[in-house]
Amino acid sequence: MSAMAKLFATDRAQEVIDKAVQLHGGDGVRKGHIVESLYREIRALRIYEGASDVQKVVIARQVMGAA
Repeated sequence: MSAMAKLFATDRAQEVIDKAVQLHGGDGVRKGHIVESLYREIRALRIYEGASDVQKVVIARQVMGAA
């Protein structure tokens, strides 16, 4: 269950920050800008405790084991 929550939260956060980068244009990738900082933080969360692809494997195993 925690794998599902982590995957969902990090995927939604990535979508939001990607839109923010688009909205802010060049400023969104300028070092020191809050959007650039958030982008790096969200990227790290997608890697921390296993990449999103690994989380999908964990979820699949949990679902298959519960069936």
